[in-house]
Amino acid sequence: MADYYRKIELQSPEDLQYLISNVRRAANEKIDRDLPPVEGEDPMRRRVEELVQNYIRKVFETAAENITINGLPPSPGLITSSLNDSNTKPVIIEEHEPLNSKLFERAKELARQEEDLIEEIAELRKKMPGIAVEQARNTHKIWLEADEAALKIGEDRIKTSDSFRQVDLKVKEFERQKDLEESWAKGIKGLGKLKRTMPETVAKKEKAERAENYVLASDKS
Repeated sequence: MADYYRKIELQSPEDLQYLISNVRRAANEKIDRDLPPVEGEDPMRRRVEELVQNYIRKVFETAAENITINGLPPSPGLITSSLNDSNTKPVIIEEHEPLNSKLFERAKELARQEEDLIEEIAELRKKMPGIAVEQARNTHKIWLEADEAALKIGEDRIKTSDSFRQVDLKVKEFERQKDLEESWAKGIKGLGKLKRTMPETVAKKEKAERAENYVLASDKS
């Protein structure tokens, strides 16, 4: 008895097109790797592509009797139209799950929570700057009052302290203060004498210059 092989079960004609597109795409990738495209005509590459495409066509035409689509064998026209489609990109089939009412309600609840949070954040953005300023003002006021109270306590202690009223600064005279005073007095006295004798000295100098000029003039004559 011959072994029984299960047929390839597909759900829709798009599944068949998906298989053909993937096979062609894999074949083209191998051709590009072994025979990279070049500029101009490439007869060898074109011939290889023809042979590969014919081989793929024969494979699917031969395997058609072992394929079912929704439990039915595909028609020759469907096989031919799928093979004639030159698209090598996989066909993306979108499938949608049945609506899950629990997940839908959960999503709605999360959306409501998101809206509430957005409103709360907007409200905080309006209120928080004023609240922060008020808190800072109160904090600085408390610190200032505490500093003023501490300062007043210190002042009261100083005013009521006996040692403060009997403070002796004990400022001593500078060393050599007497010598400095005497030197200063001598300097002032010397300046006064110099002031008095200055005109006389200038007059003597001028008189000596005139005498010198007279003597020099006499020698020349």
